[in-house]
Amino acid sequence: MLKVFLKEKTVNKVKGSVFIGLFLLGVFALSMGVTDDHSSYTRIMMHELEKENKIDYLCIGASRVYRGIDPEILDHELGIRTFNAGSSSQRPEDTYFLLKAILEKRKVETVIYDINYGSFQQYPGDSTIRTHIVLDYMPFGINKIDYAKKVLGDTVYSLTTVSNILRYKEQWKTPQKMLHNLYMHLKDDAYKNFEYSNADNITEWYCGRGFVFSKAISNGEPYPLVPWNETELYPNQLDFFDKIIDLCQQHESRLLCISMPVQKSYLEREPRYDEIYDFFKKRCNERGVPYLDLNQMNFKDMGLSNTDYKDEVHLNGYGAEKVSRVLSQYLLYGEPYNE
Repeated sequence: MLKVFLKEKTVNKVKGSVFIGLFLLGVFALSMGVTDDHSSYTRIMMHELEKENKIDYLCIGASRVYRGIDPEILDHELGIRTFNAGSSSQRPEDTYFLLKAILEKRKVETVIYDINYGSFQQYPGDSTIRTHIVLDYMPFGINKIDYAKKVLGDTVYSLTTVSNILRYKEQWKTPQKMLHNLYMHLKDDAYKNFEYSNADNITEWYCGRGFVFSKAISNGEPYPLVPWNETELYPNQLDFFDKIIDLCQQHESRLLCISMPVQKSYLEREPRYDEIYDFFKKRCNERGVPYLDLNQMNFKDMGLSNTDYKDEVHLNGYGAEKVSRVLSQYLLYGEPYNE
């Protein structure tokens, strides 16, 4: 009787494991079918990052970073090896887990982190952009499990995390497109080999080590604005900011916080920007971290004009060249910026 019971129990476990395996396989296949990420800069950047053994200077943050800092210019000016680990919609929790993975494998001399105040706030209509793209392409391991548990297990994070299946739900209506995507993931050599050409288009291209050069010029259209309200800052985001500082100290990496320059028209639409600057300057000072807000500098001194932007908040490639040289000079000769 006991043997029969144990046999049935074993069979049930096997059936359960098979069911879970088939379910996950189905979800994985469906995810590949609805995900057209052949031109994903983050996917290529994360692949390159895994192969990059030496990183002296690391730039990290959201899309303003990967469009605004050219590693080759920093390399040339400073005589070091730079990698740009910026990614679209990268928030403090994404930065923390990505930085943790990087510092566990490499000794990084300097970390340059772009403070984008909007990523510290919770505001309506935000769910579709906050998708934790870095998590999609991070190699499997303890850090990824911890990352997923944090962003999916937290109620606020989970509500603002959209899976690939939901993110690309419109493609459910086009089976041919789903089959094309599935074929791309499984058979397309250019996709599987992470070729840069997959991410190129007429106005911009991937240059390597995380940097994207755009030749588009802003048409002056207003970029969505996140109204500043200190009372609406999400505490967890600020906690992760402190964890980023702690992580750099733990690994003896110098941390420089910056804020990438946006167009004057954007600053004019945020009349409380000085409050934003004061808030993060004070927070950095309390932790002994230098903070360089490039929006507090004279744009003409940096050589910037409206033609150096692809939109109100992102530099194009020409603007990135100028800002990268300004940043290099600051890193070589400057002091923490004071008014």
